[in-house]
Amino acid sequence: MKILRVESTLAALVLGGAVLAGCSSNSGAAQDMVVPVKISQAQQGIIGQGNIYTGTVTPSETVNIVPKVGGKVVELPVDIGSEVKKGQVLFKLDDKDMRNNVAKARAAAAAAAAGVSTAQASHESTMVQATSGLVQSKSGVIQSQSAINQAQGAINQATTAVEQATHSVSSAANTVKQTQQALADAQKNVTRTQSLFDAGASTQAQLEQAKTAVVNAEAAYNNAQNAQANAKDQLIAAQKALTTARNSYESAKNSYSNANSGYSNAQNQLKVSQNTAGIESSQQSLKQAQLNVNIAQDALDDTVVTSPINGIVGTKNAEVGEMVSAQSPALVIANLSTVNTLIYVPAEQINNVKVGDKVQVRVAASNIVTTGTVKNVSPLDASGKGYPVKISVANPDMKLKSGMLADISFVAANAQEGIVVPTAAVQKDQGKEYVYVVNGDHAKRKEVKTVQTTGSQTLITSGLSKEENVIVNNLALLSDNSPITITQ
Repeated sequence: MKILRVESTLAALVLGGAVLAGCSSNSGAAQDMVVPVKISQAQQGIIGQGNIYTGTVTPSETVNIVPKVGGKVVELPVDIGSEVKKGQVLFKLDDKDMRNNVAKARAAAAAAAAGVSTAQASHESTMVQATSGLVQSKSGVIQSQSAINQAQGAINQATTAVEQATHSVSSAANTVKQTQQALADAQKNVTRTQSLFDAGASTQAQLEQAKTAVVNAEAAYNNAQNAQANAKDQLIAAQKALTTARNSYESAKNSYSNANSGYSNAQNQLKVSQNTAGIESSQQSLKQAQLNVNIAQDALDDTVVTSPINGIVGTKNAEVGEMVSAQSPALVIANLSTVNTLIYVPAEQINNVKVGDKVQVRVAASNIVTTGTVKNVSPLDASGKGYPVKISVANPDMKLKSGMLADISFVAANAQEGIVVPTAAVQKDQGKEYVYVVNGDHAKRKEVKTVQTTGSQTLITSGLSKEENVIVNNLALLSDNSPITITQ
């Protein structure tokens, strides 16, 4: 929608004519007359062209400050209008209960840490015992295996001894038979020789020789019997030794089996001792306790509420001593260092608008003229109002306030930047252009150079600085250094 503004100067012309008529005969009196004037502050910027769109100034950021925990406000160092920095403390809540919770959580965490140490020490002790048991049981297996080997050797030796003793018994039995037969033969020979001797057919020497042979045969027979008895005793002893060796072997086998079972049990015990479930459980308890400490500490930290952005306190819903909740904002912070204005551009113009385009922003109520930039362009029509276009405007001096109405006009891509003043402030004299600026309580005439005039605005490129106050009415009554009074 195109908005036209026309400033009426009828009253000023009438006043000027009257004063000129009354003072035409006395120029000195006119020079000393105090002229009532209105002023406008010169602004750095560019002049827009074409349609003018109106939008409302809004902060670039607005944050509702809602505490994460409820409580009583004990400190509130900011007020409405206070400028705050990101991270600055906005208010503090009573933290007595939170501090107690942190202390309890830390004590529980310390106990959990001690539990972990105890579990680790117990695990290490069990591991040492199980390892020692495994070593001992392994030694028992080795010893029992050695005992089996020794028992087997004893069996082999005893078996050999039995075999040798059996052979000795058999040999002794043969010797007994032979000596017994020899004795019988010697006795028969004595009887025959005695008969021959009695018959005179044998000599005394032959008889004595036969008798001696009997004595020798008896001695040999007795020796053979003794040797046989000894051989039998040795066989019995060897058989007993074999039985003992076999018993020792069976005992060694049983010991070996028991040692192997003990070794298997020791291995199982070692596996059981290697299980760290107890440690892991205590460590999990410690983690939970540490998490509880963090939760309690976070809750304590949350009693100190800081600003998440740079901005100004726009709303204050709490006072010291009052309770605040975690469901409603205690403060509202607005960032006005950059402001936004939303305008609606019709379909026939929207395709000419691009992100980054420069616009002139004019807030007539505060006599502010500045430059903005197209921040984004919506492709969706807003229920027939046009396409939403967001304008971003730098606001370093914070003169633009939320809720102000701003007139937005687009500028050409090659538009020149300079000092923007109301066209009514610019006068011409003999081909030169000039304006009157406020210099204390007098008007000062300054020659300027203009490059563009669009409706009620003129762009000046030299002769004037931004934020100088130019006079916009009763210019015909002024001359350089005229006394003035500023009216609303």
